[in-house]
Parts: sequence; C-alpha cells; structure tokens
Amino acid sequence: MMTLFEYAQSVTSKFGKTLRTGEVLAKILTTNDDAGRHGVLVPADVYSFFPDLPVPDPSQNATDEFESCDYLSGRVGVLKYKYYQRYPERRITRLNSVLNNREHEPRIVVFLKAKLADGAIEYFVDCADSSPNSRFGFLFTLLFGDEIEIASGVFTLRPVESSAFSIDENLSELLGEFDRVCAEGWIESLRKGPTGIGYTFESLLGIKENNEQIADFKGIEIKCKGIKEDAADSTGKLNLFQRAPVWAQKMSTKERIRQVGKASANGLFRCHSQVTTTANNVGLSLRVLDVERKIDLQKLAEPLGHWTFEALQKRLEEKHSRAVFVKAKIQEKESKRFFKYEELVYCERPSMDRFVDLVGHRNLVFEFMMSERPGGEIKNHGYPWRLIREEFLESLFSFQIKLRQKQIKN
Repeated sequence: MMTLFEYAQSVTSKFGKTLRTGEVLAKILTTNDDAGRHGVLVPADVYSFFPDLPVPDPSQNATDEFESCDYLSGRVGVLKYKYYQRYPERRITRLNSVLNNREHEPRIVVFLKAKLADGAIEYFVDCADSSPNSRFGFLFTLLFGDEIEIASGVFTLRPVESSAFSIDENLSELLGEFDRVCAEGWIESLRKGPTGIGYTFESLLGIKENNEQIADFKGIEIKCKGIKEDAADSTGKLNLFQRAPVWAQKMSTKERIRQVGKASANGLFRCHSQVTTTANNVGLSLRVLDVERKIDLQKLAEPLGHWTFEALQKRLEEKHSRAVFVKAKIQEKESKRFFKYEELVYCERPSMDRFVDLVGHRNLVFEFMMSERPGGEIKNHGYPWRLIREEFLESLFSFQIKLRQKQIKN
C-alpha cells in the first residue's frame, strides 16, 4: 500500500517538482459542491490551509486567486477563492470538471500544500468520482483509513508524513458518548451565557468543571461552539498554558516588575500587559528567531529572556496533544437557549510551526499579570500564553478529521 508521502511525491513529480514536506486536505463532496458555479465549500476549521483571503468588509463578497497544479489534467491553472457574505462561507472554484459528475457519488477532492526542495510552497489538486475504474476507493482509503465511513462533508487534514488514522479505545468511548448526546435532540442549556454550550455537553458526559492543566476526557480536550458561530460570537481569549521565559538575568520579583512594568499614580508598579510581535506601550515585544528555534522576550529591542521551541512544544502537548471540537445548532425559545449537538472534529499533533505562525500574526500572545501591593508584596498571577480567540485553537493542530456529522430531524 502506498504511503501518503509517496502519493504526495508522485503528485509533485508529475510537474517536475521535488517534495520536501507538506500537508493534505481531502473532502468528500456534498450535493452542493461542484467544480465551478458553486465551487467546493471550505470547512471553516481549515481556512488556514489555504492562502490568506482578504475580506476588507464582511458584508461584501470577496474573491482572490492562487495558482495550483491539476494532477488529472497535468496542467497548471489559477483557482478562485471566494468569500460569500450571505452565509457566510468560503469556496474554491475552477476545479477539474470530474467534480461535476453527480451521477457517480460519492466524489472526493484532494488539495496538497507542498513545501518543495527549493523552499517554495505550491498547491496541487487531485480528485475522483466513483464511476467504474475510478481512483475514489484508493484515495479514500489512503486519506481516511479503513475505520471511517464514507459520508458527504467529511474531511481530513494531515501532514504528508503521518501514518494511517485509527480510533483508539478512549476516542471510541468519547464518540459513543457524543452519539448518545446527539440522540437526545434539542437540549436546554444548563448555564446562562456563552459558556453554556460547553458546560452543558461536558455535564452530560459527567465531566466536572475544572481549571487544571489537564485534558477533559481521558487525555482528550473538548471544545464546543455553535455551527454558525463566527468571530463576533467568540467568548474571548483562551489560555493555552503557563510558561515563564528563561530569564537573561536573575532578579527578585520586585526588581522584575520594575524591569517590565511601570509605576501607577500611587507609586506602586504593575504590569498587566499583552505582549505580541509589535512593541506595546511599555516597549515589550516578542521576536521569533527561526534559525535559533526560540522566541525572544524583548524590551526596547533588548532581550529580557527567551523560550525554546522545544520547551514550548513540550508544554503545549501536556494539555493539547489531542482535542475534539464539538459543534451544535443553537435555538432561542421563550428566553431559553437550546443546543443540538451535531458535528465532531478530532484533532491531534499540535504543530510548533503553527504555534509560531499564530505568534507572528498576533493571534497568540504572552501576558504579564503582575502588581505591587502596599508594603512591597508582589502579586504574580503567572505567565500565560493565550489565544486571542478560542477559534484559533483548531489552527494549532496539523492533523484533523471530521468523525461525526449528524442530521437529526426536529
């Protein structure tokens, strides 16, 4: 059986390119997906796979283009990447016409984002319907494995070096619990406010609320959100983990707060400060050093400390090595909120490259939470790394696969 890496190599070599590494996104098309007029709907979970699509005004449609190599035709062309404000959603058009053949369902499309030997990043596309002698079976088994049922809308995102996916005992148990909750249909929220969707689901699984740095269900973190939820619905920042830098100089906490903070009107120092790759109001900033594989903490361009990629990766994996993202429909009725849990995306393999990319785009930040009390006591609430919105957590994982997509009658 061909490995995923060997398959990706065969795709790039057809165009005289040499693959170094990359990732593959595959989707089983729905009846509303095609090659051109409607295009292929891009799952919101994997927007970061494709080039940035500028949307200056979310109330207006937007279109961008990017070059791609079509494996079936052997031609290099330009795909259109579209944002439709009405839904809102994003779609890819100008794909191979094989995807228009609805007489031979199911259909599959495969996008390869390849990093080549010369350092360039290029996109390649492959696809198949399920007509006689088609490559559908080969592609589905290669991308999804033997344990996943063929269902419209199912997708996977995988590094080309990854091995075949399998469902272990803990994930199987969680899927069984998800199916049980889904079978209940509409469920009234057990808590008011935006956190009700996650609190209700976890309560139905018998999970007690906690703020510990451990995963929710037998090593698997659970995050819940609405199916139509967008950035405006976000519940705010999400703590990833706590990790202090390796300081360039040893000093007391009293000396430290004077180094990074500033005095208040009462003469006491404080530093409640968000730090990104752009200097803040006290001159603090982050600098990503790819060659040295570390992130520097600086003040006015002078290094105060650093984190190695290795240390950050280890800390990241302690809580976020595996996660499921559960999505639900939301209904308001008689001043009450109800959820119908319908989708589940499983993720693993948090990527340091993705972590660094989020830092570079200021979507992942470091924070100081220090204050001086009368009498000289320093209150320090830790050194958290935080995502500016919970939606970016999915972007950390290099392996994603949709395992459940329920359609329950009202």
